[in-house]
Amino acid sequence: MDYIKKHKLTSFIILVYIVVIAFGFFIYNLFIGSSGLPVYGDRLDGIEDVPISEEQTDKIVKDLESEKVVAKVKEPYLSGKIFKVIITVTDNTSVADGKALASKVTGVLTEEQKKFYDIEIFVTKEYSCTLEATGNVDEEGNFVSDVTVKFQDDLSDIDSVTDYGINTKDAKEYNKDQKIKITEDGEHIIYGYTKDKGGEYKCSIKIVKKSEGTSSKTETINSITNRSYPFIGYQKQGTNKLIWTKDR
Repeated sequence: MDYIKKHKLTSFIILVYIVVIAFGFFIYNLFIGSSGLPVYGDRLDGIEDVPISEEQTDKIVKDLESEKVVAKVKEPYLSGKIFKVIITVTDNTSVADGKALASKVTGVLTEEQKKFYDIEIFVTKEYSCTLEATGNVDEEGNFVSDVTVKFQDDLSDIDSVTDYGINTKDAKEYNKDQKIKITEDGEHIIYGYTKDKGGEYKCSIKIVKKSEGTSSKTETINSITNRSYPFIGYQKQGTNKLIWTKDR
């Protein structure tokens, strides 16, 4: 006690040092201490007894890609005990048709595999026929500058799109154009046409241009009015029912 009284500063530093070391040891054990162990602990015990074979994943991809509404499929993969499949469908695919593709996944897996793994099916869509109009607008949303109307994505980079075109006539024309500029005042409807393995699509966007207005900001409007994709189906291990997000 006499030593502590005589060396208060030194004792305080030693005490702080001990507290810091103890706290550091606690944090290490909490976050890092188990880093030498498997990430999933013992949750993957038995996974070697129910492997999902390459033949099965190849069949899933082949069966899905044979469907008219499917644009592409990412190679299925495992994340822990979750078997994940990502499917991209064509432009006019309904939600119901997108959900129906799940049978092409679950039908390939055995009952033992479905008892062991969770299944996640992510269904997204390539909106190939989507138009965007960009320009300066007034407070009422009317364009007061020249307006550029174009497809939302570069269709030349999308393998599933085989043809496309854009014009101001309500008549199918695959002219390979992807954008058009509106310079005259008035009400305009611009039409887009695309084609892929799922069929042919027409989209349109309406703009009003009046040059006498006062610009307040630059804005881009989109022809999509109801975006129902993407959505996810999830089937827990040991069950036979997919639960869908955005169930509609």
